[in-house]
Amino acid sequence: MSTTTARPAAAADVLAIGFGTTVAMWAVAYVSRLPIVQAPAPLVLVLFLVALLAGGYVAGSRTSRGMGAGLMAGAITGLLNLLVLGSFLSAADRTNGVLPSAAIWVPGSIALSALLAAVGAAEGARRGPRPPGRAWTNSFACVAVAATFLLVIAGGLVTSNKAGLAVTDWPNSYGYNMFLYPFSRMTGGIYYEHAHRLLGALVGLTTMTLAGLLIAVDRRKPVRLMGTAAALLVVIQGILGGLRVTGKPTLGMDTEPNIYLAVVHGVTAQIFLSLLVAIVVVTSPTWISDLSPIATERAARARRGATIAVVAVILQIVFGAIQRHLAMGLMLHIAAALVVAHVTMSAGMRTWGHFSSSPVLRRAGITVIWVVVLQFVLGFAAWVVRGAWESGHVSETVKVTVTTLHQGNGAVLLASVVALRLWLTRLLTPGVTR
Repeated sequence: MSTTTARPAAAADVLAIGFGTTVAMWAVAYVSRLPIVQAPAPLVLVLFLVALLAGGYVAGSRTSRGMGAGLMAGAITGLLNLLVLGSFLSAADRTNGVLPSAAIWVPGSIALSALLAAVGAAEGARRGPRPPGRAWTNSFACVAVAATFLLVIAGGLVTSNKAGLAVTDWPNSYGYNMFLYPFSRMTGGIYYEHAHRLLGALVGLTTMTLAGLLIAVDRRKPVRLMGTAAALLVVIQGILGGLRVTGKPTLGMDTEPNIYLAVVHGVTAQIFLSLLVAIVVVTSPTWISDLSPIATERAARARRGATIAVVAVILQIVFGAIQRHLAMGLMLHIAAALVVAHVTMSAGMRTWGHFSSSPVLRRAGITVIWVVVLQFVLGFAAWVVRGAWESGHVSETVKVTVTTLHQGNGAVLLASVVALRLWLTRLLTPGVTR
């Protein structure tokens, strides 16, 4: 890493691995608990153990601290998992009470996570060669993106299952502290909504930690500002999600749900994901390397096309959110899809065709092309499935799955065109084409 852009980050490696292991475990837990999956508990437990060992292995093979890195990363994972563990230790006979065994389970779970990760690290240190260096802040940003994408999908399932008001208060959950709501009561729509809230808490902690890392490590003021903006936006997003349920600041059950805030909340989520992707791009080794940009007379046109693509996708996301939450503007959303497909495909193909000498730009252009194609296919499928569901020819599960995939890939499309626009800034410069 260039010394002109970053300071040493002694804790970035264990933070990235610890948070990354946590995100992997939460993804397993979330998917396994979905009504259409309902994986057996022994299988889920095995996957948890594998995730801890794998995280430790990465710590041992990718850092110079061996078992120590695994121990610290595992402890971080154990601490973060307390956000969920409280639901299993909640006392059934009193609100916000905890079982006496919590005094054992809390430190025990942290110690067990640290021990298993240390075992994995010992094996990783023995088997894996250590690379000379790694951009761990960039790795942590990638973890934040993964966590946020999981949250976006979870939010899409909340909307698709009409579970946005399954829990009728906020920040409490039916009077319980959000982190002490009994796991046994997380069924049906409550599971979708409450799991979304817990994932939001994890994303909030991850984003705050990322912002702290960028402020402490990165010398570039714009990048530090991006981290600060992400931290502010995740707080705003959490408040928007809460006010969508309550309609006003309140800790009680006297709520006035606001469906229009649901639209804003959904759009903001995808913009937030793109901001994190932008942080991944600007903290990547390629961005901060000494790689010289390509001098070309096509630079301005390429950047302008990518900028138009970003604006078009954001507008289309707004139309999509209005359609999903308010059941309005379907034809506008469909018509706009043709325009968005044209401008995004043009931006991707122009980059791929004109700047193929740059591996990064070539990959960025191809990525946009394929994501556009997939989004168009998913959009058409969502339209067909919706009609088939209304006529009783497909199940609601099929409809929910297709519409959620369409919404999730829309977030990927926005992130990909944002990344493309940034790379065009970094790797092109106005001049005579060589």
